[in-house]
Amino acid sequence: MIKLRLSGVVGWDITADGVSTFLNENADKDITIFLNSPGGSVVDGLEIYNLLRASGRNITTVLTGIAASMGSIIFLAGDKRIAMTGGLFMIHKPSGFTWGDADDFRKEAELLDKMQGSLQEIYQERASIDNLEEAMNAETWFNIEEMKEKGIVTSDELVSFEEVIDPDNGQEDLENEETMAITEEMKAQMEKLKAENAELKEKQEEAEFKEEMAALEASNAQLRAEATEPDPEPSAKAKTINTKKAVAKNTKNKIPAFMQMDSKY
Repeated sequence: MIKLRLSGVVGWDITADGVSTFLNENADKDITIFLNSPGGSVVDGLEIYNLLRASGRNITTVLTGIAASMGSIIFLAGDKRIAMTGGLFMIHKPSGFTWGDADDFRKEAELLDKMQGSLQEIYQERASIDNLEEAMNAETWFNIEEMKEKGIVTSDELVSFEEVIDPDNGQEDLENEETMAITEEMKAQMEKLKAENAELKEKQEEAEFKEEMAALEASNAQLRAEATEPDPEPSAKAKTINTKKAVAKNTKNKIPAFMQMDSKY
């Protein structure tokens, strides 16, 4: 016997693809499914139900928490159905969302009514719930004793939760192993790149150092050359003109200056 744990939202945590993969990879005739789900996608839930029913296996479903909405449909896929302590089972009208004009909303309402009809057929076939349509319309919850009375639970057998396959955890483990393998390879590559980077930096620093030294040597050579050049010859001194001496004095002419001017009236 092989055991499978299905927990979470139908269509998200619990998928038809996951269940199909499990059935294809495990040829065990007897399968026990530990189920805990608040419901979810009607489409995925119906496919999971039909995959389990058509698998040809002896399926036992074990309710570990709640089986509500589409979770209740999956629970009913078991040939033998067991509810563990405190388990709850719920049925209600399917719901959905849409947008558009009035015709779009009427079409959505018609589709939801047809979905409810499909779900009611499964409840009628797999259990004995009185006033089923009214119970769905009112959203009805069943405890363990009520589940036994309505034929939802069919066995009081005790089950052990050991060596159970969790598809999500198994996938995570596989992904983690792949990730670890990639990480080791990447670490080796990283160390190689770090070493190469350090070597290139060292060469670059050495080249920059040599370039700086060459620039300083050139600068020093120029400064030395300028320091050893002879001083240029001093330029001829400009002659100073004494304006007092430049103007000749006529000491003999005693005529006042204003009388020496040529003027006309």
